[in-house]
Amino acid sequence: MEDPFEVLRASRELFLNRLREMVGQAGVAGPSLLEAFADEVGSAFDQLASTRPRDEFDEAGDLTASRLTLMGDDQLEVDIRIRDIGSRLRDAGGRDLWRSQLRYMTLLRRPKMKDAGNPVGPEAICHGLWAIGAAGGGDLAQTLAQLDRVEERLRQKLSGLYREIDALLAAHGIEPAAVQNAPSAAGADAQRAVGSEAGGNPLSALQQAMRQRREADQPALPGQLAGGGGDPRAGNPTLDTAAMVMVKHLFDRLTLLEARSATASGDTGAGGSASRPPLSALKSTDLDLPLGKPEAIALDTMAMIFEAIFDASELPDTVKAAIGRLQIPLLKRAIVDPSLFANDTHPARLLINRLARAAIGLPRDAGWQHPVCKRIGAVTAAVRDALGKDDTRLDPHLAELEALIAERDQAIRLAAAGHVLLVVGHEKEQQATQLARRWLQASLARAPAPAIAVFLEKYWWRVMVAAALAGGSDGTRWREDSATAQDLVWSVEPKPTADERKRLASVASSLVRRIAAGLDEIGVAGPERVLFLNTLFDLQTAALRAQAATATAPPEAPDDSGYRAAGANPGPTLDSGPRILEGDGLRVHHLGMSASPLAPRRPSASDWQVGDWLRFPVPDQEPLTGLCCWQSPSSATVVLFNPDWGGNCAFAIAGNALDQQLRAGHAQIVSRMTIFDAAAERALSLLGKS
Repeated sequence: MEDPFEVLRASRELFLNRLREMVGQAGVAGPSLLEAFADEVGSAFDQLASTRPRDEFDEAGDLTASRLTLMGDDQLEVDIRIRDIGSRLRDAGGRDLWRSQLRYMTLLRRPKMKDAGNPVGPEAICHGLWAIGAAGGGDLAQTLAQLDRVEERLRQKLSGLYREIDALLAAHGIEPAAVQNAPSAAGADAQRAVGSEAGGNPLSALQQAMRQRREADQPALPGQLAGGGGDPRAGNPTLDTAAMVMVKHLFDRLTLLEARSATASGDTGAGGSASRPPLSALKSTDLDLPLGKPEAIALDTMAMIFEAIFDASELPDTVKAAIGRLQIPLLKRAIVDPSLFANDTHPARLLINRLARAAIGLPRDAGWQHPVCKRIGAVTAAVRDALGKDDTRLDPHLAELEALIAERDQAIRLAAAGHVLLVVGHEKEQQATQLARRWLQASLARAPAPAIAVFLEKYWWRVMVAAALAGGSDGTRWREDSATAQDLVWSVEPKPTADERKRLASVASSLVRRIAAGLDEIGVAGPERVLFLNTLFDLQTAALRAQAATATAPPEAPDDSGYRAAGANPGPTLDSGPRILEGDGLRVHHLGMSASPLAPRRPSASDWQVGDWLRFPVPDQEPLTGLCCWQSPSSATVVLFNPDWGGNCAFAIAGNALDQQLRAGHAQIVSRMTIFDAAAERALSLLGKS
């Protein structure tokens, strides 16, 4: 490890510079205010990193005591807000914050350092926020608004900052501290305690649970490795000569087993044989390793991970076999490299996670001839030797998998373009129908004669649907056709004045032409037109005569029974339920549009988005896994597609229905799952039940 003072100075400088940038980006203006913020944070960092050991009460108390005296109401309000911000910043830091704390525990030699003692924790940042709060000039509303803007920026960027700090400390040789074991206990309670101490890292929690189990069965043996292993080539002082010899013999046996496994499976490097032995995880008992030895714990921890991977129902057997080839190389790496368990961004773990990510959505019976399986097999064949070397050897393979994932997702989205057009066309028709239906309801309320109402229901609403499709309710056709309907209704109303009768005479012929043009648009035949136009002429004649000054009695209303006998539409309805859309050899199972407008969604890391792979329920079928290829900007309907479903079929789901399925756990965002962590969580759960 390098000079601790220099490492501490470098991490302090990185911490302050990045925070100054974030606060500036949040709109905190003025060099003096930014410097005041940085000075406060730096002072808090220095106090927390001082060489005098402190307990949690001292660390927190010394930094906050000055804030609790002589506060006015506004200052108290600001203090409460800053404390709330600190709590939310801790949540935003998550695992990355915890990893930085583990390394500072090593750097500062404080194995019992609490959260409040972390020099780069939210407590230090909150002291800088007080400098911002003090500059509010007495305007509480402005101060709180500025703090809100700063908090939003910090919550977006803090996780990345902690990753930078973690990488800096790691580059200077600062290893994460080994978390103390929880008291020996059996069952789920012990597993939860261990998981909490592992900072949310399921693999670390699983390793600690395994160690706890082994120590409960047998006293710890001398020379155990605190982190689950150490590299004998690096001169680790905890490894004596006997341990180094044992590790060498263990590696020789693992190498021999790896060679035999490759021979037995007929492994050709890229595809392998169609006939393979059953997948199985290698355990310490298979090698007669003493229980309690760190090598045995590392081996059994990794065995439980691979057992969970081999049991994963969503992966094809070919992909499981490809990942299984890496079992022994990963076992070797786990024995000599404890960071594989502690670091969830370890390149070896990223490799396994990306292999599984590349295989999302493949059919369970996918064989080596499948293009994706073939490329995955080639990567695993090429990567074995690199797993035993330095991490940079894995970079090309990680990049290749990232390219495979991006290429496959892009190809699927392009292949779904025709399905998207089907959904767009269908929903455009539905939206046009909804516009026309609202128009019709308003128009029927003004229709003075049953024959006019029937005409609007049977014919003219279809003209309005066509107008809505052509340009929406703001389009020229919609305005013109709506005006024609208004003139039609007006033309049959009584005309008490000479001016109105004169106007009717002037518009009657143009009205007939406009009605005829609209009926042409929807393909209405001649006989039906003649029937209505005769009725219209009678109604207009009655309208002219009904209010004549010399009329002794109004004439009878014209008989429209013949027109009604032709059949009247009972009124259009919106088809928002499930249906099949077909066209150009494509098919979309549209599971129905939303019955109500979708509430605005607040983007967050947990939200699904276009580009995610989702597992979702389908009526009368097993759940399917498809790529979210498109989302409608108006209805929020989502199109999900996977060419391996067969039949060139896609699914369309209302966005709020998908939200509800995700909240209820019926659907999952599978592309964000990491197989290593998921397997560790499953293994940890099984361990707690045993």
